[in-house]
Amino acid sequence: MARRSVLPLYYLSWGILLGILLGGRPAYAGDDWLPISREDLAMTSHPASPGAHAIFLYREEETDDTASFTSYYYRIKIFTEEGKERANVEIPYLKQRVNVRDIKARVIRPDGTVVNFEGKPFDKTVVKGRGIKFLAKTFTLPDVQVGSIIEYKYKMEWDRRLLYDTRWIIPEDLFTLRTRFALRPYHGYLRLRWINVRIPEGKLAKEEKGLIHLELENIPAFQKEEYMPPENELKSRVDFFYTRSSEMDTDKFWKQEGKRMYEEVDKFVGHRKGIERAAAEMVSPHDPPETKLRKLYARVQQIRNLSYEHSKTEMEEKREKLKKAENVEEVLKHGYGYGGEITWLFLALARGAGFEAWPVLVSRRNRYFFNPNILDTRQVDDNVVLVHLNSQDLYLDPGTTHCPFGLLPWGETGVKGLRLEKDGGVFVTTPLPPSSASRIERKAHVELGEATALEGKLSVTFTGLEALRRRLTERDEDEAGQRKSLEDEIKSWLPVGSTVELQNAPDWAGTEEPLRAEFKIRMPNWANSVGRRLLFPVALFAGSKQRRFEHANRIYPVYFDFPFQTSDEVTLKLPTGFQVGSLPDARNRQTPFGQYEMSCQAQAGMLRLVRRLSSEGLLIPLQYYAGLRGFYETVRSGDDEQVVLQYAQVDQRN
Repeated sequence: MARRSVLPLYYLSWGILLGILLGGRPAYAGDDWLPISREDLAMTSHPASPGAHAIFLYREEETDDTASFTSYYYRIKIFTEEGKERANVEIPYLKQRVNVRDIKARVIRPDGTVVNFEGKPFDKTVVKGRGIKFLAKTFTLPDVQVGSIIEYKYKMEWDRRLLYDTRWIIPEDLFTLRTRFALRPYHGYLRLRWINVRIPEGKLAKEEKGLIHLELENIPAFQKEEYMPPENELKSRVDFFYTRSSEMDTDKFWKQEGKRMYEEVDKFVGHRKGIERAAAEMVSPHDPPETKLRKLYARVQQIRNLSYEHSKTEMEEKREKLKKAENVEEVLKHGYGYGGEITWLFLALARGAGFEAWPVLVSRRNRYFFNPNILDTRQVDDNVVLVHLNSQDLYLDPGTTHCPFGLLPWGETGVKGLRLEKDGGVFVTTPLPPSSASRIERKAHVELGEATALEGKLSVTFTGLEALRRRLTERDEDEAGQRKSLEDEIKSWLPVGSTVELQNAPDWAGTEEPLRAEFKIRMPNWANSVGRRLLFPVALFAGSKQRRFEHANRIYPVYFDFPFQTSDEVTLKLPTGFQVGSLPDARNRQTPFGQYEMSCQAQAGMLRLVRRLSSEGLLIPLQYYAGLRGFYETVRSGDDEQVVLQYAQVDQRN
């Protein structure tokens, strides 16, 4: 995503790895560990969390924004065999931004004896929902038994030139007996504020002697659901933000900050003759307006985007002789820039070519939703350009690599933003693309062979946001990693035991072109043999997605990343000696939540299966869940319909 960087002490929105400091903690025993009580050793369950496999006895997070580090401490009681899985520890982190150090861990057996972890953590890639990848420091604690207590601690430190935002996320996936947080603020020209979200009165975060701290007990485990809004948006939390403004009125604050940010952008963009000359060279006077805009968009996306490269040390930057751009002309001259700078260069070129265009700062919705009452400009930490084209408003983000013209990354769609003007900021909402803009198209030519195995060729085409998501997720992977990712995804659509082999080299570096992949697939035991008949479901690629929204009750609203469509066309060659016995009736149901179509046709020893599904909407309130669930029950029912084949010699009356 394109990011802004406007303060001498840079501070970026980063809500996943940062924590939280504690003052006045109890003295640690031994190697800085908390003492172990006999009651904790003897505990076999906890009445507030009956049936739990494990609980947090204690959690502590400490942040020092001046020293630029966060300390974490976890103590877990194991109750069952399943709870022993907690011995496998993963510490996710962004390698380019933080350093994980001082990892210590140990196991306290039920008899009180201690086994220290003496191994060495190793890095592995993990996926944390919606395709977001991190590295993780991973290790396994030794000799964990039912009744054991495991505990570990570590620090995350970051560049002292950076000032990250802090959020205290209260509930975890286990019941927490006791937790403590604290923050030692950065003391500079910035003012620290914070807001308590879903924290009980009387338990709010407080400031004492230069520390903000919070202590809570008996915190229920957080319950997850499929397709729910971002976890941290639903959890109780404390949001901290630094600001230079003393304004407390919401409307005045955003107006005032919008004016200030406009001045910063205008200083960087300006009205420069060199940019006007460059724009004239990039387009033809006879080009239609949209063609001109597309040419400018394509040109700036050719600029080397430093936001998608591994962070460099000051020494590496000096060695490569990378220069900081003071304005958009220098970005163009250097041939490189960060995503936000590239986006502002496009703004300048569009204006230079005669378009009405405005800078817009937007809030991403992939981890949090914008809250105007949080007077923190870091909520609008991505930048896009609003262009008036052919009587329509078009939002563009060329600073996001691989982002096609006319689309925004999904986290920037349907969100609040500030259109920056000379007199201040004006709130706008970015458009949500139609489902037709983001498709997965699957075309298969398969045959049912011996032992009821189905095998053949599969072609998959990802367009729009479906293509962009995969290109961004896999951009740092090598060819082998990209291959594995695609093959694993296809396997998730097919029955367990299926084999998938990628046959081509997809265009991972593309932008406007769809992402196309060709596979060889084989599904053993696809059809069920019943007497002299073969039966199999009409949906070839339903996979795990077929079981969406099975539960009648739900806690949270349903949240989709973006509207989408899937289209399946399967041509199946019938096995020798078989003919179609019966086919399910065609289905076509259209609702406010989407549309489902399914049909089957037999012709000349072949069977053609067609399935299409569209998902509309973004955030579905709980009161509409029954209707949404009913729609997906129709989908499941249609997908489970059976095709019946029988030996051609068999009397049809049988």
